[in-house]
Amino acid sequence: MYYRLKEPWSFRGWKGTPYAFRAEFGKHKHDRPMFIAKEPFLDLLYCNGEEDVDIESLNPIAQKIIGEMMENDYMEESAEPMKPLQPWQRYHVFPSRYVDSVHWSITGKCNFKCRHCLVSAPSAHHPQLPLEDLMHLVREMATCGINRVDITGGEPLVRNDFEQIVEALTKHGIDIGVIFTNASLLTANTLDILDRWHQHPSFQLSFDGLGHHDWLRGVPGAEVQADAAFKLLQERGFPVGVAMCIHKGNAESLRDTANYLAGYGAVSLKLNAPQKLGLWKQYSDEYALEEDEVWAVYRDYIGHYFADGMPLDIELDGYFFCKKGETNYRIPYVHHLKRDYPWDRVPYCESMRHNMYIGPDGRLAPCMGFSDTAIGKKFPSALEEPLGKLTREGYYRDVVDTTVGDLIAKNPECAECEHLEACCGGCMVEDITDDGDYLVPDGRCCYFHKHIGEQAVRDAADAAIRAAGLATEE
Repeated sequence: MYYRLKEPWSFRGWKGTPYAFRAEFGKHKHDRPMFIAKEPFLDLLYCNGEEDVDIESLNPIAQKIIGEMMENDYMEESAEPMKPLQPWQRYHVFPSRYVDSVHWSITGKCNFKCRHCLVSAPSAHHPQLPLEDLMHLVREMATCGINRVDITGGEPLVRNDFEQIVEALTKHGIDIGVIFTNASLLTANTLDILDRWHQHPSFQLSFDGLGHHDWLRGVPGAEVQADAAFKLLQERGFPVGVAMCIHKGNAESLRDTANYLAGYGAVSLKLNAPQKLGLWKQYSDEYALEEDEVWAVYRDYIGHYFADGMPLDIELDGYFFCKKGETNYRIPYVHHLKRDYPWDRVPYCESMRHNMYIGPDGRLAPCMGFSDTAIGKKFPSALEEPLGKLTREGYYRDVVDTTVGDLIAKNPECAECEHLEACCGGCMVEDITDDGDYLVPDGRCCYFHKHIGEQAVRDAADAAIRAAGLATEE
């Protein structure tokens, strides 16, 4: 019999550890990847409609997957060979560890002087690579099967070759998912470039509170420029998300800011208290909120959020996440594992298993937070060795493969902590030491579980839902 996925479905596989299939709809991602062992992975490659397959001879896991695909009408069978797959449908095995998307700093330069910059862009601590090096990185990403890139900087729009970068990504079949920008250089021409190359990313703009944005960004007029950008993106139909850094100066502006952004059609607002990394180390003693103060700001806003009709998606650090117009919420700080779970199978950071950061110097890192730490230079450069190889071996892989079990082995007090199954260590870089030790419990997450707790968030949210008349009868 001959088997193949129904059009326009396609499998893409990533070679290395872990092996993965990712089902796609058309040319775009449809489902989350399914990770499987090497043997069934290789057997499933025969289901291309052109090779006669004896199901009984395949690996049992491959047989089960085929059965599930047939049952759900995702796969078809025939006694005769089927028409060949289209070129974009053909199965690929890439010489890379699985990477869902890349967060890519295309420059280390910035025209702002943000007081909390993770990569110290205002001081030109990082370079701006020549275009030919960026073209090399695009080719490397394509070789590894990466088909989504989120672009950041520095400020990515300072590059006068921005269109060439967009063109190269497009021609290599890589979608631009998000562009992170301070919006000061965003113009109609920028959006024309994206339209010309059939890219329709969302934009994540920085906006740090009505009446407060200029201070944190270090540039007079930044708020006026952001306002103009919100209007332009709304007119052109590009989705907009906003990131806001909360501190002592702007905390009281949160409600007004959220409603202002919703009025411009912003789909989301993500709040965070800046990590004490990069330039923020210089300001944190005077401006950073203590954790109880952070929670007080968030607790108050949860009440306002439901009273205001849930005007946009909201994420308050690890404390609270809720979708626009919905009363179902979750608490990202809280996991739901069991005490006897095999901790050496729990990733310290799940996101690092699927995503990658490439810095303005071409170095890989599990996330942007590692870039300005003591171990930033220990990560390898994709300008010096093949990107696929770097994802499969060496220091980068060692960090990505870190588990909660590794954290517990280094910090036995975590094993005894009553909150372990809910906490799981928190963020790897939140409290990374000056000598680069990342096997350190996240102090903010730890404080949340020991001194604030899940129930406090639920009490605040449930009370706000009832007060707004949004509670449903059970």
